[in-house]
Amino acid sequence: MIRAILKFLLYFSVGFAVVYGLQIILFRQQSVTLRYPYLSVDLFFASLSFLICVVFYWLSKRDKFNDQLGYLYLPTLFVKVLLFFLCFRTSVFRMENFTGAEVTNLMMPLFLFLVLEVVLIARILTKKFS
Repeated sequence: MIRAILKFLLYFSVGFAVVYGLQIILFRQQSVTLRYPYLSVDLFFASLSFLICVVFYWLSKRDKFNDQLGYLYLPTLFVKVLLFFLCFRTSVFRMENFTGAEVTNLMMPLFLFLVLEVVLIARILTKKFS
């Protein structure tokens, strides 16, 4: 269990470094300023995806939940969007117009961590993650 959690932590740490590094590089090249805390957004998506993977790995080791894990995963995107709204409603959702850079920098961590999360959850569900 500890080994799997450390692997998840490594994967999401590398993903966070890639997203944050890309954002820093793009901001410096284009002199873009964002009106929301993009570091907090990146940490939110990385940590929530990490937590989802850890919980599903833990549940996969319990016989009681083994058959229902795929169905339990389905609402996690909805829950993630709801939590994102609750956490960032004052900083992100009060803005009237988003620039292209702001939309891109909101979607970049969302999709990267969603893809990483789906790949890891698929490996957990097929019992190929140890």
